[in-house]
Amino acid sequence: MERVGLVAYVEEQLEREISLGRLPESGQLGSEQKLARRYGVCRGTVREALRRLAARGLVVQHPGRMARVVALNEPLTLENLGLALHEELSPEGRWLLEGYFCLKRQVLVDLLADCCERASQAALGKLEEACFRLWDAARWESGARCAQLEFDLLRLAGQAAARPGHLLLIQSLQRALHGGAARLLSFMGGEPLRQWAGCAMEALRVRDTRALQLQVLALLRTCDERVLDNFAPEAHRAQECPLGDPASAPQQEEALAARPCVEVPGAA
Repeated sequence: MERVGLVAYVEEQLEREISLGRLPESGQLGSEQKLARRYGVCRGTVREALRRLAARGLVVQHPGRMARVVALNEPLTLENLGLALHEELSPEGRWLLEGYFCLKRQVLVDLLADCCERASQAALGKLEEACFRLWDAARWESGARCAQLEFDLLRLAGQAAARPGHLLLIQSLQRALHGGAARLLSFMGGEPLRQWAGCAMEALRVRDTRALQLQVLALLRTCDERVLDNFAPEAHRAQECPLGDPASAPQQEEALAARPCVEVPGAA
C-alpha cells in the first residue's frame, strides 16, 4: 500500500476509535512510536495522520507532547462532522447532516442570487456552463463526480460575487464532505440534482433572482432530503433545519418544486 493510502488508513482508524470512545481517560493517543507499532506503519505515517486529524479539529498537538483527543462534548465543527457518522446514524446525526446541507444550499443560493444582481455577463456565462456540466453529469457520472462539480460551481460563484469569506466556508464544507461524511458521496446525483441545476441555469440566463431564492432553493432541499433518506432511511428526520431555511414550510417548497422551471435545450 502506498504511503498516502497508509496515512488515510491510520487517520480513519484513529477517528473511529475517537468516535467510539476507545481511549484512555487522559484522552492521550499515545506516542507516535506506539501508534506506529499498533498499525504496522512508520512514525512518519502516524505523524501525518495526526496532523490531518489536528487540522480537522479532532486532536490537539503540542511540541514534545502526545496528541490529545478533543472531547466529544466540545463544540462540533464542519471539520469533525464525521464523528457523528461512524456507527448507525442516530437522530442527532441526521439533525447535524440536515444542518450541513442547509448551510451548503443557502450559501449556493445566496451567491448565485448575488451574481444575478452584480456579476458581469461573462461571469454569468461561466456559471451557466458550470450548471450545465453539473446537469449533464447527474445523468452519467458518479455521485462523487457530481459533488466535485457542485463545489466547482460554488467556488466559481464565490469568485464571481467577490466573496472571499464565502470561499473559505466553501473549502470547509468540501473538506467536511470528503472527510468524515464521504459515505454520502455515492448518493449524490440523479434526477433531483438535474432539476435544480437546470433551474439554476435558466435563472442565471435571465437574471431571475426570485427563481433562485424560491424554486432553486426548494429543488435543492428536495435533492438533499433524497440523499439523506438514502443514506439513513431509519433515522428520524428533525422537524426543523438547525441553521434555518428561508422557506416557511416544507409544503410551500414542495409546491414550488413542482412548478415547471426550465426547459433545457437538448434535454431528453
